[in-house]
Amino acid sequence: MVCCGAVLASAAPVNLLVDGKAALTLEAPAGATITTSNGYVNIRTSSMSLHVWGVANATKPQDAVPRAGELIKSEFVKFKPTSTNDVTIAGAPAKHVIGSGEEADDGDPGNAEVVLFAAGGRVFAGCVHGEFDNASRARAPMLALLQTAHAPH
Repeated sequence: MVCCGAVLASAAPVNLLVDGKAALTLEAPAGATITTSNGYVNIRTSSMSLHVWGVANATKPQDAVPRAGELIKSEFVKFKPTSTNDVTIAGAPAKHVIGSGEEADDGDPGNAEVVLFAAGGRVFAGCVHGEFDNASRARAPMLALLQTAHAPH
């Protein structure tokens, strides 16, 4: 596992790497702290902590909807979806799954929001979570950041 943390002074592209190759680019806002490993990136700002994973064995966002809880289990467990909505991320159809469960680190009850989206022929999962209404408060900045998603150039 490769891991790094960096604080960006200005908005900058961040690549999610899969097996050493850029699979997704996101535009992280100024002041964000970035942590990456194979198939994963975390972008932390003052308004959210967005986790993004590459999704194996999916060709469309809807393929990954039944696996949303499995995809986010490193951060959020016992995920029980309460709604699934159609959204558009970076000009393409995506799925926004909202539900309840527990934070993986301490077992506190909470809520999570998972966006399943496609870019460059791959499917990705973006997630914000937290206790009380933290996930819903992070919804707007999460969706805004995910709108910057694109295949690497």
